[in-house]
Amino acid sequence: MPDPTDRAQAEEALRRAATADQTATAPRLLLDIADRLTTIRPASPILPPRRQALALRYATDAAGYDTPASHTLERALLRLMPTIDRPITRGEYALLLRKAGRVAELHRQAAADYGRGPRTADARNALAHARASGNASAPIR
Repeated sequence: MPDPTDRAQAEEALRRAATADQTATAPRLLLDIADRLTTIRPASPILPPRRQALALRYATDAAGYDTPASHTLERALLRLMPTIDRPITRGEYALLLRKAGRVAELHRQAAADYGRGPRTADARNALAHARASGNASAPIR
């Protein structure tokens, strides 16, 4: 049985509490990234390393430098941001980010509704719609 005064348990609980809500912030940050891409050189091409750099920068700005929360948020952003596997402009990629942000918000709302109390038909339908929209918009080809 672990010692109730063990500092590692308390630190782990604080780390989990700090990172618990970071995935809810990710859809909002996707919209912020999309705004930046449309206002600064929207006709220029965007390359795959820029996607990773944007996720790191916005996660660091939102949750601090090299914190567990920023790492969690960066992973959430990279999961939501479509991969870049063809030539695409910053403006076009911003449109894809806006769509991904809306889909992620639908997922979050549907999961919250679905997990609350008795599972009504509306919550099941919302979850199914969010999953269908997300699955349809996942790849960029």
